[in-house]
Amino acid sequence: MIFLAQIQELNVYMIPEFEGKLLVLKRKNGLWEFPGGGVDWGEKPEQSASRELREETGLSAIEPKFICVSSATYKTPGGDGKHSVYLVYKCTVSGSNVILCEEHDEFRWMFPREIKYLKLGLNAEEAMELLEEK
Repeated sequence: MIFLAQIQELNVYMIPEFEGKLLVLKRKNGLWEFPGGGVDWGEKPEQSASRELREETGLSAIEPKFICVSSATYKTPGGDGKHSVYLVYKCTVSGSNVILCEEHDEFRWMFPREIKYLKLGLNAEEAMELLEEK
């Protein structure tokens, strides 16, 4: 596969847990993922993960813990090759009242065994597999 350009980015996911269920968010393209996004310049990844959780859901992370690294390569709509690396964290939250940002259409609190039946984004899929191994 030939790419026009190669892009690499560092991202984070925060997997929030409340009463044994995990929060997943549905993107406008129909894929499900965890709250997350890019690490801002000079920001520590754990801080980025907590910030992304707050921005995308209105929830605050309690005792975030590093879980794993997830990675995927794919072709962007413009034809570039993209390598996304995600540092994955898990946390508890004090409530389940979610306020979605404009990036997502829907959210669900689900048991981990249920999430595998959703159409997950590449990195979210890998994060779930790694989470199940722990």
